[in-house]
Amino acid sequence: MSLLVVTGDLSSSSHSDSIATALDHIRHADFRRAYDLFAAGVLREAEGSVAWQEAIYGQAVCAEQVTPPSAERRAEARQLYEQLLAVAPESRLAPRVWMDLGRMEELTGLRQTPNRLAAARDYYGKVLEQWPNESIAGEATLRIAATWVQAFEIEQVKRGVSILQHWLASHPNDPLASAMWQYLGQTFFYPLESYEESLACYLKADRLGLLEPGRAGIIYWRMATMADRLLGKRDVAAAYYTKIVTDAPTSGKAYEAQLALRRLKVSVPDIQLFRRGRPDHEGQDEP
Repeated sequence: MSLLVVTGDLSSSSHSDSIATALDHIRHADFRRAYDLFAAGVLREAEGSVAWQEAIYGQAVCAEQVTPPSAERRAEARQLYEQLLAVAPESRLAPRVWMDLGRMEELTGLRQTPNRLAAARDYYGKVLEQWPNESIAGEATLRIAATWVQAFEIEQVKRGVSILQHWLASHPNDPLASAMWQYLGQTFFYPLESYEESLACYLKADRLGLLEPGRAGIIYWRMATMADRLLGKRDVAAAYYTKIVTDAPTSGKAYEAQLALRRLKVSVPDIQLFRRGRPDHEGQDEP
């Protein structure tokens, strides 16, 4: 999400040529060059100004993204994020900075450093407390729930599930509602092994529209096989085997889905990898 902010929100405002160039480097994943330009901007701009806030944020993101990762780079990124919050606590970037600090705790990036899920929850909680009516609050809620689920201890997993269920009950149109339902579907599937609930959540996610269409075939296969092999829901199974063939023919499961449809003795669509739209002139009279 940090990269989306840098290349999205930041690019919407006016910048010096060097900062605009830094954003272009980020779009091409050249974080070292972008880092140098952002760092120069931090020195050049008045501390606390909008331009300075954007430059130091960009520098922090680049420090975190440069490869190979190192404890020194991560410590620098943290220091820059914290400096931005100390100087400009009301910055429009502040909620995103708190989220980034949380992600640094949740996803350490270094094998020898254990995840600190409780610390991550504290950072995400600050976003939820201070910006409860902003769209980022839903993202913070999803991340808080995930820190409980990642513990893989059943009571903690159930706590994470409850957090998302309560949020969705009061925010059914949250921009991340589909992702939340999908995450719940995944969690009910494993580790909770509650397949009825898992399928119900996946169905809600699909009705809203999956946020990653390129991975739809994987989700549809899980839904179809759960309905077919575990729950005896023949109609749901047939519907999602069919969707694999028609909507996700390159998922690697289309042929198996056809075999399943034949076993269920229902209509089996053809696999069409390349579809041609009807030409604009088709069906029209010649002049």
